[in-house]
Amino acid sequence: MAVSQPLVDEFKEEDLIKYYFFRGFQYCEIRSFLLKYHWKQISDSTLKRRIKSYGLRRRNPAYDEETVRNYMPTIIDGPQCLRGYRSVWHALQIRGMRVPRIVVQQLLKETDPEGTHLRKAHRLKRRTYHNVGPNYAWHCDGYDKFGFPIHGCIMVGAGTFSWLYITRSNNQPNNIATYFLDAVDEQGGCPTELITDLGTESGLMTAAQAFLKDDENSHKYVPSTRNQRIESWWAQYN
Repeated sequence: MAVSQPLVDEFKEEDLIKYYFFRGFQYCEIRSFLLKYHWKQISDSTLKRRIKSYGLRRRNPAYDEETVRNYMPTIIDGPQCLRGYRSVWHALQIRGMRVPRIVVQQLLKETDPEGTHLRKAHRLKRRTYHNVGPNYAWHCDGYDKFGFPIHGCIMVGAGTFSWLYITRSNNQPNNIATYFLDAVDEQGGCPTELITDLGTESGLMTAAQAFLKDDENSHKYVPSTRNQRIESWWAQYN
């Protein structure tokens, strides 16, 4: 069987091993990734020697508790404030901070006691939504639960709709892109941020947003639970 072309050639072997090690992959998986994606074939014993020479350890890792304590608020701030200690521990692992789970659990109780209490009680922690002003962010979504498709887009800050249409289908990218371009023409410009869920029907609209702003980061795909400005309106409308 032919091996696929390596994805990353510029990374050194040490960087690649650390990358996969910090993400919690087993030794056999690391060897498989090195071969499949980077054309680097090493034995299990060689991999273990490399890991030992880099100072990487699965058990009793060396860490600075104060560094971890100061870094944790950057992980649990904003949309991540509902994360439990397992998610925080995994995020620290990815960032190269090898910390025992029991330590992360204790630090999370100290740095975020309110969030710990709410998670234990299975309650949501309400957050404050910050918006610069009208037309800064548009939240878009489709709704099909009335028996006919509706598509809408809310201008956050202004509290009004950029559009609200009964449409033939919410699954046609052409329809959604047309609503967006008509709104851009009517408003005299596009928003700084366009926010949609992960549906493929938004593809043309998001491409138009990125082109008009000349910025691929001017659009954000988010889960429905984070597209709340339009999602909450559907609930009220229902």
